[in-house]
Amino acid sequence: MTGKEWNFVVGPGAALFERLSEMPVKLGDIAHIFVGLQTSADTVFLFKEHEKTSDDTTRVYSKQLGEYVELESGLLKPVVRSGSIGRFWANPTVLVLFPYKSVSGKFRLVPEDGMKRDFPKTWGYLVATKKLLSEREHGKFKAAGWYQLYPKNLDVWEQPKIMLPYMITHLSAYYDASDWYFVNVTTGGFGVIIDEQYGTPKYMTGLLNSQLLDWFMKRVSTTFHGGYFAANKQFLVQLPIRTINFDDPADVARHDKMVALVERMLALHKKLAAATIPADKILYRRQIEATDRQIDALVYELYGLTEEEVAIVQGCLDHE
Repeated sequence: MTGKEWNFVVGPGAALFERLSEMPVKLGDIAHIFVGLQTSADTVFLFKEHEKTSDDTTRVYSKQLGEYVELESGLLKPVVRSGSIGRFWANPTVLVLFPYKSVSGKFRLVPEDGMKRDFPKTWGYLVATKKLLSEREHGKFKAAGWYQLYPKNLDVWEQPKIMLPYMITHLSAYYDASDWYFVNVTTGGFGVIIDEQYGTPKYMTGLLNSQLLDWFMKRVSTTFHGGYFAANKQFLVQLPIRTINFDDPADVARHDKMVALVERMLALHKKLAAATIPADKILYRRQIEATDRQIDALVYELYGLTEEEVAIVQGCLDHE
């Protein structure tokens, strides 16, 4: 039974939903969609309170120990959490202890002797929490690598990607060119790597933040209290994607226009976050709204919507 067979849309939007559903390329066809890191012991590995104490060390609050500890900064990675990411913006607020080092492009667990030698503060902290860490996953890690994370998706986060938060009121995407991480799904979300022969990540970021794909997503997803819905992978893979024919100059022009608009949105959100003068904030918000409308108009053009279909999407969204 496919996801599509479970979807029933009635009313004015039924024909549009059906047309979008029948588009040949879905996000699941052209993207690698992966979950955040899994620690199986967030109280040990995640730190909401933290501050750099020197070039090499960071002071963090360990929920597991109930006290502040000092760790080597080289094993700490920036994490984006639910509530700190939205459409075209994100802000890492948490750190995760990541006891790995890159070897030939792959992350390998730092061995015990390496931890003791190069990261003595972190090693001392891990030893203090060894009992809990050894018992994770029914003792799966007890024999070797007792301080490892769940061995999945360790190598995919430190590259350009799209970040999609999980619990949202509007389908949201952020293009991240740095090394930010999600941890878990429900408190984070999914990372997405795009097969670029169909369109670049920034182009896809524009599509994923559009009112059209939000409208579609809300008709395949599950709605929760307060207008929230879950961007589950089973729903994300169904999103219809308007791919780009890079041999068609008109298509290339539309692609490049989208990329320019997305780059503008990313820059505007950074300016808004840094603004301290109320008048500047108002100006940036107005520019964001105007750019948003341009992106939506371009998406409607790309997907070939009629004026009536645009009105259906806009009308429905106005009441959501």
